[in-house]
Amino acid sequence: MKLKITPSSLAIVIALLLTLVAIELFFFNEKQQFELQSKKNNLALEQCVSKIINNEINNIVVSLKTFNLLFKSYDYNPSKFESLAEKIIATNKSISELQFAPQGIIQMTYPHSKTNSAIGHDLNRLKKRKNGVSLSIKNKSFTFIGPVKLIQNNQLAFILRLPIFDESLDFVGFIIAISGVENISKKLPFKNYLYKVDGFNPDGDMLTIFDNRVDKSSGVVNVFNVAVPNGQWVFSMKKPTYNAYEYNIIRVLLYVMVFVCLFYIYKREREIALKNTLIVDDNNMLRQVSFTDELTNIPNRRYMNEKIKQIFSTHITLTHSIAFLDIDHFKRVNDTYGHDAGDKVLKEFADICLNNVRSSDVLARWGGEEFILFLDRTGKDNAEEVCARILNTVEQHQFLFKDQVIRITTSIGLASFSPQDDQIEVVLKGIDEALYRSKDNGRNRITIV
Repeated sequence: MKLKITPSSLAIVIALLLTLVAIELFFFNEKQQFELQSKKNNLALEQCVSKIINNEINNIVVSLKTFNLLFKSYDYNPSKFESLAEKIIATNKSISELQFAPQGIIQMTYPHSKTNSAIGHDLNRLKKRKNGVSLSIKNKSFTFIGPVKLIQNNQLAFILRLPIFDESLDFVGFIIAISGVENISKKLPFKNYLYKVDGFNPDGDMLTIFDNRVDKSSGVVNVFNVAVPNGQWVFSMKKPTYNAYEYNIIRVLLYVMVFVCLFYIYKREREIALKNTLIVDDNNMLRQVSFTDELTNIPNRRYMNEKIKQIFSTHITLTHSIAFLDIDHFKRVNDTYGHDAGDKVLKEFADICLNNVRSSDVLARWGGEEFILFLDRTGKDNAEEVCARILNTVEQHQFLFKDQVIRITTSIGLASFSPQDDQIEVVLKGIDEALYRSKDNGRNRITIV
């Protein structure tokens, strides 16, 4: 059975295939949009973090400059240090401690602690502070260092140093602000992210400011830098991953739906093809029945008429022959032996004719006891030989019916023709007249037109 898809099903198949393409394009676009949005989010986050950090540092710088101006207005009178420092820290919660270090030696701190105090530390001689101190004096500007472990309590903090110079630009000392790591890290917008922040320290390695990552060894990390005075901070944040698992489940479901539809179409087309095959077989059977004589199982008059029309519709110069064969005194057979005997005689007569012609020739029952024989590409002489062979065989054949022998003969009218030169009506009429002449002249003979 050959499966041939109908136009409607073909349109559906094309639509389903286009649906598959659309599904792939959709998920590809979703992934692209996710990556694009991630890049936008990272850029926005980087800008936001940079803004928060620099605003925080600027606020500390402003507070430190303000403190320096106020303290300087009192000629750096030690008695004024604590009261001024208290006011500055009250207005800027990010500052956890203020220090005054003449010539780099810390002499005053606020708030002052009897234990874990930095008083007396010479920053010029401390190995862990020397580079940062030199950098601040050399640049004659603020230096921001951090995170560092404070000498007095070993806690992580940021240090902002403001160098002081006299009118001759000779170094006088430092005004120093200290801010705990948590003062800045808690203001960063990382509540929904896993990230790590490393800070710059000119006297040592990069130290971690904050790290809330659970798994520190895996995952794709997005890294960006934030500039701070005299250095930079490095942010390492775990990138959001594309949730391919959920999308793949949806994709598989859509694919299953498409293939279910394709299978349904295949099944429907197969059923249609099977029904069409049955219809064709039934039509062929009906055609065969309508073109076959029920008794003799040879073609009937309807079939021979179609065959003759096809032959005469061609314009090829060929010679064919047609013969009418009529069983002599057939009515006497029916009246003497009965119709069953007559039917047996008709069938055996058809068999005798078929045994004496070629497969390309056509024998048909024309009506009653009359038969018509088409001899393909056969001239008059050869056709006469065939008809004579049939005539003699019939005459000599013993037709047996219930232990009774029936003898019959046949009369034949024969004509040769060319479809290009002759007309079908004229040929058939001539053969019919020739048959009647055979009857009139004593039967059991051939008359040729």
